Amino acid sequence: MSGKVVSDVFSYLGYTLEVCLFVYLVARGHARRLWEIVLYLAMSLGVAGARSYTLHLYGFSSIKYYYSYWITDFLLVFTAFTVVVFLFRRACAQHPEMWRHLRLLLGVVFFVVTVISLLSLSNSKEQIYSLFIIQFSQNLYFACLVLNTLLYLLVLKTEIADDRLGLLVCGLGIEFAGPAAGLALIYLTRGAEIGRLVGVYLVPLCDIGMILTWFYAVSRTSEATKAPQSKVRASRILAEESATNF
Repeated sequence: MSGKVVSDVFSYLGYTLEVCLFVYLVARGHARRLWEIVLYLAMSLGVAGARSYTLHLYGFSSIKYYYSYWITDFLLVFTAFTVVVFLFRRACAQHPEMWRHLRLLLGVVFFVVTVISLLSLSNSKEQIYSLFIIQFSQNLYFACLVLNTLLYLLVLKTEIADDRLGLLVCGLGIEFAGPAAGLALIYLTRGAEIGRLVGVYLVPLCDIGMILTWFYAVSRTSEATKAPQSKVRASRILAEESATNF
């Protein structure tokens, strides 16, 4: 079995799991409480659909697929940054003063990423818009990776009522680790075939890892919320039986 076939199998398995998790969240009524996760899943599935459609219509080497890939990549990374920001807000729900400082810091990070992306194109006059999208997406992705790591440390150090938040952040970190590790491996092997193949495998595998982690987080929370409800029902039944016997 060729590397491309294996990569495609992993990719479609990841898309299938994303659809299942999206349907599960909506069907079980978790979409409002976990709207950040639903937003990311919807954007990820939309990006996959847009890329597949453009690839089928125009081919891999077409300029339209090139623009489609990087524009959708920008949208996905921007959505990831938005999710990280609001997960920070969740983590600081009981610490409003901390959130005010972090909100300012996150705004500064976005501004710095934009400025650095613009400055890196000072010598590139041709195709400046497409190059800006590529550069900005890569820089913002790296910022998301660093911010998500800081968010995970914040969750560990802070008392948070939402016990699923740590798993949600951990799953997002797994997703970010795939492309980062793949690019690093390609760079270290200087574009060797083995580095490229491992990098291609890592991205869909990390996507699968993220979805499975989120599935566990949501299902564990659902079971935890059912337990108190069952105890309440049992206490009510006992109270009614006691009243009847009395």
